[in-house]
Amino acid sequence: MRMRIVAAGVALVCVGATAYADAPPSSVVFPTQSLPMSFSHTQHLKLGDVGCGTCHEDAATSLRAADDLLPKESSCTACHEIDRQEPEKHATPPARCDSCHMGAGTDAAGESIARLVVPPPNLRFNHKLHMDAKMRCVDCHKVTGVGLATRAELPKMSSCLTCHDGKKAPAACTTCHPAGASGRLETSFDSGSLMPSGTLRGDAHDLRFRIEHARVAQNDGAYCANCHSRSYCQDCHAGRVKPFDFHSGDYVAMHAIDARRRTTDCSACHRQQTFCVGCHARSGVNADPKTSEFQRPSQFPSSGPAALRRFHPDGYWTTNLPDQRASTHHSFDAQRNINTCASCHREAFCMDCHTTGQISPHPIGWKGSSRCKALASRAGRTCLRCHATPDVPQQCQ
Repeated sequence: MRMRIVAAGVALVCVGATAYADAPPSSVVFPTQSLPMSFSHTQHLKLGDVGCGTCHEDAATSLRAADDLLPKESSCTACHEIDRQEPEKHATPPARCDSCHMGAGTDAAGESIARLVVPPPNLRFNHKLHMDAKMRCVDCHKVTGVGLATRAELPKMSSCLTCHDGKKAPAACTTCHPAGASGRLETSFDSGSLMPSGTLRGDAHDLRFRIEHARVAQNDGAYCANCHSRSYCQDCHAGRVKPFDFHSGDYVAMHAIDARRRTTDCSACHRQQTFCVGCHARSGVNADPKTSEFQRPSQFPSSGPAALRRFHPDGYWTTNLPDQRASTHHSFDAQRNINTCASCHREAFCMDCHTTGQISPHPIGWKGSSRCKALASRAGRTCLRCHATPDVPQQCQ
């Protein structure tokens, strides 16, 4: 199983995923190996009298995934006339040490080098149980046509799920994956942290999953509970844990849209009478720090304490002609990103000035232009908000 997560929940069902048969085994479940060997499974399996049990003779009685099932020297000497007193002995089949062991020998201290390192997998597995069920080694270990078997030939989740579907064999995740005293999966190992990669149900725990996991959680909360406790979810949803990277970098300028539309969602983490009102008072969005009402520019005196609370700079709302606008004029912000303005200001706020006929929102030469006609033909109702006539295109003539 290829997973990647951190946390806790009650172990239940793991199903599906045959579409991900080619996903490589997890390096967390099967830690990295070191195999300085020259060996061919294909060559040996072509010999009629050599099978998997010939070299891996302990597999038939193995009860734990941590058991060492690598071939012993005694398995090799049945065919290869190995003689430690004569490491470069020539024979057929080969008997030289370096015929199989790459870089074999000893260092200056006399210690052997180039040893095989195969860390035990972070799994629970019973070879004997599967062999008693008349399963073949190649059903899980795809070594046919393979030279040296590596991690790539270890069982993949898709292979396991062909039998472990809850009918033929148990489908609980804890059937194979270690669990703690709480019944939830262990996710922290020396080889890394275990997290879903998405091979089961599209739940890859990437950077966005923390804020876009609702679909998976709603479809099967019991699946999430394999790793996460209920309190893990509630601490975040109740606002006791506040991830500071939850919102995008420019969210302060855009948050008012969500604040008006999804107040209950915001209140899960933010308290209106402290967090919201306090920030609005400090930034000058409102004139009265005791409320969160948005005030019009004309309600701010040009001097005095209230002037310090103005959100926009002086000259932001002036009615100068386009070629006389200061660099801080609000039209630049409106043209660059009208959504930012709309996060605080309703449409009526803009129309109070722009529908008087004195302050046109259109650029010079707009009336009768191709852009004017195109907008009128495609979205005439938009024009009607300012142009009170049912035949807007005629005004463009």
